[in-house]
Amino acid sequence: MSSLGIYFGIKDINLVETSGSKILNNVRLPHPKLEISELEEKVPADVKIMALLKDAFRSYRVNAGEATFCISGQDLIIRTFEIPLLPPSELRSGVNFEAKKYIPFKLEDLDYDFQAVYNKKNKTSLVLFVGIKKEILANYVSFAKQLNLKVNALEYSAFSILRFLKLAGLSDNGVIASLCYDLNNDDEANFTVFENGFSLFSRDFDFAGEPAGFEQTAESDLLQKQEKLKNEIKISFDYYNRKFPDKEVKNVFVVSDKESQPGLKPFFTESSIPVKFVDTQKVLGKTAVYSSMLAKSFAAAMFKQAPLKIKINLVGSRLKAARAAAAAGNPLALLEGVKVDLKYVFLGVVICIAVFGHGLMRTQAKQQELDLVKNKRVKINSMPANDSIQELFNVDARYKKKIEALDNLVKNQMYVTPILSNIPRALPRGVWLESFNLTQTKDKDLLAELALNGLVYLKDGDQEFDSVNVFLTNLKKDPVFSNYFKEIAISFVDRKDVQGRNVAVFKITCRHIPEKSR
Repeated sequence: MSSLGIYFGIKDINLVETSGSKILNNVRLPHPKLEISELEEKVPADVKIMALLKDAFRSYRVNAGEATFCISGQDLIIRTFEIPLLPPSELRSGVNFEAKKYIPFKLEDLDYDFQAVYNKKNKTSLVLFVGIKKEILANYVSFAKQLNLKVNALEYSAFSILRFLKLAGLSDNGVIASLCYDLNNDDEANFTVFENGFSLFSRDFDFAGEPAGFEQTAESDLLQKQEKLKNEIKISFDYYNRKFPDKEVKNVFVVSDKESQPGLKPFFTESSIPVKFVDTQKVLGKTAVYSSMLAKSFAAAMFKQAPLKIKINLVGSRLKAARAAAAAGNPLALLEGVKVDLKYVFLGVVICIAVFGHGLMRTQAKQQELDLVKNKRVKINSMPANDSIQELFNVDARYKKKIEALDNLVKNQMYVTPILSNIPRALPRGVWLESFNLTQTKDKDLLAELALNGLVYLKDGDQEFDSVNVFLTNLKKDPVFSNYFKEIAISFVDRKDVQGRNVAVFKITCRHIPEKSR
């Protein structure tokens, strides 16, 4: 039976059908986009994709009954983070709590799955978190349903490249990195670091949108893309080494086109980066013409033949959520497919009646004992029956005074969560907070003061100072934040060295003054 891998790239869709390790069909489809025209009716992209796939299945006689969808990084959220060692029953709630710090969406808007491994060195759990927006996953599930396909998995394209390395006979033991790119096609490049087959770090980038010169040639375009690739590799390694300083990459396996390799070999040599260029023809076959889209979709098609240690299942996560929702709306849905034996039903009813009767007898005995204790208590009247109306008013006034004091304690508290939660959205690129100090006083002229201390690093001093002003402007424009803090100003902006880099240091002071809020 044939296997099918479909790669949904940033520019194209690539479909590969295999029998064993032999490619039966290799179909490349243009990724549909909306035509911006007032005269043409706008058709949703998912409808266009479905039409293209159905036409390809019909034209190339694709007979596969199941498929693996390979997804580009632009549709996914991939994060790796550490959490304290937790028992299995508390792991999901711990991951949910920690994931909220690293994702730009509400967790409720995502379908997600995670995998955790034990870190013996510091006795923590290293978590690989992969999420996808629910509406995007719904589209992929809809594609499979309309094509009568069973989906093995929705797999991140960088993980498919790890399978490609496995198919090439390369070991995933230790800390290794994979780099997959294609300078001849506008596809997403993937840089990923694995430790014993478990993903530590991943980064995706593309070469689209590069400025063309007045006399742009194919050779100059290739050189330009190579320069960008070199910069992206440096940035990726720099970020990885800061995040995992104790996990040195032992080898980098490069999956690429042969034309660009001679121009990059000196770069790896000068950078002292251990590298090995993978023989793609050995995996794809001598007659196949390499493209990163072909490599990813072929590896996806080999999902069952070359399993990975990464067991992320976004489709399974969605099905679990769907079953839970169905069960909540219709309790009988939990009994679907269950065969009923009347003997066991009768036995269950008898046991339930016996348990209920025993509990009722014990409850009645306890209730009688409780009533007896209540009857023996000394009865005390809260108010003397012969008090005058004035004395009753005085008692009422004292209670009202106590209630008013309690109300003031509650109402005068400053609830900072709605206010401070808007600060991350106001941060521009390159700006982060180092610390903040919130002071609440009883001074009538200054009820609260918030000091924001931060850093900016953009490799350009002017841009860094501009970013501080942009941050200040964003805070003033925020209706919730500026409604409470009427005075928002920059206290100082300076520069200092942080880990060998010259960065901008700033302090923004926000004041809440009652007179100005009226």
